[in-house]
Amino acid sequence: MVSQNKKIQVDEIISAFQASNNFALIKFEKTTHQTLESLRKELRKSSSTLKVLKNTLLEKAVNKLALSNKKLLELKKQFFPLRENSAILMLQAEWNEGLGVFYKFIENEKTLTFKLALLDGQIYTAEQADKIAQLPGKNQLVAKIIGSLKQPSSRLVYSLKYTAQKLVFIISEKSKKTN
Repeated sequence: MVSQNKKIQVDEIISAFQASNNFALIKFEKTTHQTLESLRKELRKSSSTLKVLKNTLLEKAVNKLALSNKKLLELKKQFFPLRENSAILMLQAEWNEGLGVFYKFIENEKTLTFKLALLDGQIYTAEQADKIAQLPGKNQLVAKIIGSLKQPSSRLVYSLKYTAQKLVFIISEKSKKTN
C-alpha cells in the first residue's frame, strides 16, 4: 500500500518541476548537514533552492511528468534509474546565477557534484553542466562587450590628445626657462 506521505512528496516534486523549468540533479556523498545548510543559504541569495530527495520518488514524479513533457521523457531514458544520493537544485529563469553560486561552493566542497542539468529545455551531462556553471553571467558578458566597444574609441581620443598635450608641455617648459 502506498504511503500518503510519499504521495504528497511526489506531488511536491511535480509542482516544483512545473514551477521551474530549469534544474540540476546533484550527487552528494558523505556531505554533512551543516554543509548542505550553508549551501542552501548561499543559493537563497540567487533565488535558487536545494532539496534532498529519494531517487525512487524523483523517478515517480518524472514518470508522471514525462507523459506530457518530451524533454523529461528523454531525460528518463538517458539517466534513469538513478544511483547514489540525489538532491535537486531548482533554478529560476536566470539560472546562471544559481549555477555559479553552486559551482563556487563545490570548488571547496568535493563531496558535491553534478549528475545532470536541464536548462532552457536542453539536457546536459555532469561535465557539460560543470562547464556551463563556470561561464560568466549575462550581465558580466554585456559589461565586457560594452568595455571592448568603448576601448578603441578611448584609445583614439588618448592618441589624439597626446601630441597636443606634449606640445603644450614643451611650450610651458620653454616659457619657464625663458623667464
